[in-house]
Amino acid sequence: MNFKVLILCPSFHEKGGVTYYYSLVSKHFNSTAVDIDLYHTGKSGKNCTWLAGAYKTLKDLFLLLKIIPDYDLVFLNPSLDAKAVIRDGIYHLISKRLLNKKTLVLFHGWDPSFEHIISSYGKYVFRFVFNFDKALVLASQFKNCLVRWGFSPSSISLETTVFEQNTLTNNNDIFKLLFLSRFTKDKGGLEAIITASILAHEFPAVKLYMAGDGEQMPELRQYVTQHNLDSIVTFTGWIDNQAKWDLLNMCGIMIFPTKHGEGLPICIIEGMGAGLSIVTRPVGGIPDLMKDGENGFLVETSDPADFACKVKFLFENKKIWNRIMINNRALAVQKCEIRNVVKRLENYLLELLA
Repeated sequence: MNFKVLILCPSFHEKGGVTYYYSLVSKHFNSTAVDIDLYHTGKSGKNCTWLAGAYKTLKDLFLLLKIIPDYDLVFLNPSLDAKAVIRDGIYHLISKRLLNKKTLVLFHGWDPSFEHIISSYGKYVFRFVFNFDKALVLASQFKNCLVRWGFSPSSISLETTVFEQNTLTNNNDIFKLLFLSRFTKDKGGLEAIITASILAHEFPAVKLYMAGDGEQMPELRQYVTQHNLDSIVTFTGWIDNQAKWDLLNMCGIMIFPTKHGEGLPICIIEGMGAGLSIVTRPVGGIPDLMKDGENGFLVETSDPADFACKVKFLFENKKIWNRIMINNRALAVQKCEIRNVVKRLENYLLELLA
């Protein structure tokens, strides 16, 4: 009889990295020893009201109390932020303290300001609530933090986010730049546009594709119009599936000047998988995956001039750009392709359940 694992994750109607992760896990996880079921927690639909969200959370609590006893292990997927820690902390208390189930916790995002609050005032409470059997984190700095809070180093492993490899071409154009993310101030969309405008003065062939949507879209469009950048910058809107891979296969360099509390951004993984050189910042798990100069460049600041300098170097050293393309495709498949990730997940589960 197979072990039964319950995975708590967002609805597939939601956009975001965790949703994408588990859409691929549900598609590719195939074990002869472990059966997984997904339970979608949290809000359902972008127009969900506060009241509807509260009702859904209460409904989740009652249903989970009913169904968790049927499982051998509960797999939770919070980020380290106030809302997720409170919600998933309750689910973890129910699973571990109340129902005595084994737990695996994968921390996807990580808010440095909330980390500081826990470090200062709440690490003992956090350790009581999340007394997991094993945790997976997306950055070595996150593991170091959990160890400082009193968790055993042997109970924490470094993992990655995922992508699903698609058909690759060799049509990548070094002068086509890509920003692929939500449009929020801390993701660096405006800095990406300014970077492209700086480069276009010296390299007229430069084009920047802004792929995504979000609250900053009106501001970004206004900036492009006011600075006469319409011939340089193209907004694609939110894209996924084949349309996203067509764009990845067309572009040559990804620029991502993020200041967000990142885990390991899927856009970085997908860009590497398509062979793009990555010019980004050393935040979250990014420096655990990519090496400066080998997979692209890690820029300490978010200053567009600094980003433009690194991109210009690639423009002027195409042999290095070609070498990075080969490196990135190989590394992304080895570390992050979903078929390899689900094998590691199965091993974690079997270690806990055996």
